[in-house]
Amino acid sequence: MEKWKWKFQNFMRGRNGLDELARDVTIAAVIVYVLSVLLKGMLLYLISLGGIVYGIFRMFSSNVTKRQQENQIYIDRKKMYKFRFEQHKSYRIFKCKGCGRKVRVPRGKGKVEITCPLCGRKIIRRT
Repeated sequence: MEKWKWKFQNFMRGRNGLDELARDVTIAAVIVYVLSVLLKGMLLYLISLGGIVYGIFRMFSSNVTKRQQENQIYIDRKKMYKFRFEQHKSYRIFKCKGCGRKVRVPRGKGKVEITCPLCGRKIIRRT
């Protein structure tokens, strides 16, 4: 058994291994697979199979720098969406009609006049 363990460790040397993106894709694929079994859906089965294959591809990939860049982009986006979700609870976000900039205003302040910091356009909105 020790011999096989050493061979596998030697095989994985220089490979990407399990990162956050591969883990999340594989978990999502397994969940979709369970749904495909329950709903008897061929399309869901194919999607889950593709996710599992992609997760395994990421784990065994020897192009480590490319996989690390992809993983970093995934982690950054995941943090951004989590931050936006948390901000959405306590702030309202309005889009300026002049320049398209998003302006964040605290919730529960009633009717307020919002001034765009980029173009200076003023709008009145209820928070």
